[in-house]
Amino acid sequence: MAQQHPVIDGKLEGMTNVTYDVATVLSNAGEAVDALDSYIEDAKKENNPEAQRIFEQIRDDEIRHSDLLRDLIRNQVKQGKF
Repeated sequence: MAQQHPVIDGKLEGMTNVTYDVATVLSNAGEAVDALDSYIEDAKKENNPEAQRIFEQIRDDEIRHSDLLRDLIRNQVKQGKF
């Protein structure tokens, strides 16, 4: 499927800074969640509940942030801004 780019005044426009920023932060959050899952397993193996709890909290925050970004993307798409 061909990728569509916004056309403004007959000119093909690139990705806006905000669109790039949102995509980058979402990608970084996904990578962080993957890494934190591994860290949580390490803490479990080493029987370190405090580290496990903190890693889980951080992971949950990253997931919450990803959800915020997903909602932003959904709203931006509806408005034709993403």
